[in-house]
Order: sequence, then C-alpha cells, then structure tokens
Amino acid sequence: MGRIPLVIGMPVMIGQNFDVGAGIVNGCIGNLESIRFSIDKNGQRHATSCIVHTPSTSGDPLPRLAAHRSVVLPDTVDMSF
Repeated sequence: MGRIPLVIGMPVMIGQNFDVGAGIVNGCIGNLESIRFSIDKNGQRHATSCIVHTPSTSGDPLPRLAAHRSVVLPDTVDMSF
C-alpha cells in the first residue's frame, strides 16, 4: 500500500502550490515526461523527482528545462481516520 506505478506519458495532477505566479499550482494537469530514481540496498527503485509537461504554466523555465516543464518532488501525507 502507498505505492502508485509511474508510467512515462501518464496524466498527473500537481497537488501543491509550488509557484503560483507561474501557474504551477494545486490542480495543474500535465503528463509525466521523466523520472529520476534512487536505488536502495534491496535493489528497489524510489522516485526522487519527476519532470512533468504542464502546458498551462507560464514564466521562465528552470535552467536546462524546456518551456512548460515542471520539476515535481516526492511528498508524503499521513492521514488518520
């Protein structure tokens, strides 16, 4: 539990406000373009960052990124009911 498969090209939704002025906000929709992983001692891969194509965003891209690309970092949320 707590894992979702990440597939290049899959639609994703940004779940936090990262850069309100540029439109990288909660609810922003895009497609997954690339994934960076780390590998633990058991050989399992863990996503450390992703690049998402977000056509609705504006503003200057980060260095070495094409326009309308956003870096997304992992986040966890603990929920109790």
